[in-house]
Amino acid sequence: MERKILPGMAGLFIFILFALGCSGLQKDAVVKQYFDLKPDIQLSPKSNPSQGETLMVKAFSINSAFDSHSFVYKVGDNEYTADYYSEFVNYPSKLITERTSETLYGSSYFRPALTDDKKDIAYRLSGKITRLSGDFTDKNNTKAAIELMLILEKKDGDTFKPVLSNTYTADEPIPDRNPSSLVSGWNTGLSKILNQFITEFQHLQAS
Repeated sequence: MERKILPGMAGLFIFILFALGCSGLQKDAVVKQYFDLKPDIQLSPKSNPSQGETLMVKAFSINSAFDSHSFVYKVGDNEYTADYYSEFVNYPSKLITERTSETLYGSSYFRPALTDDKKDIAYRLSGKITRLSGDFTDKNNTKAAIELMLILEKKDGDTFKPVLSNTYTADEPIPDRNPSSLVSGWNTGLSKILNQFITEFQHLQAS
């Protein structure tokens, strides 16, 4: 009689241990964090929505090393690692394209082109994100690195000709390796880049 009961009890005991183990794993699982980008630029309000030159912003490309939802950290001269628990809410190329568009359309210098027809477009902007990472090579000097190559073209007859082309770099010091600090640094860097671009466009119009 005992021989029939013991195997059943052993099976029940193993099941309980397995269930407790699974429960423990779930408690220890690391929860992912998701972050957006939001540059902070002080712009004078438009007098009306139609103010400014019509601009089409093309989707930015991105260096393949940083083409990921996951944050990328530089930890050595030629060494990078991905943080799979800290991610952008969307692909970074899409986020930066959208934030750039919103900023420029919110300025008094540009307004969105309603169609992609050349006759409705005065300017065309393309860009490439060449760096987007946390620079942790020096633990005492952590930085948020962002670099954009922007090309602004102006319509000239039936074609577009480049009138402004530059690579903008920002390496913003951050207090620690916390993902929130890194995002804050990226936002500051992107704000400086877009401010510099707008300033250069102002000079272009004045010349």
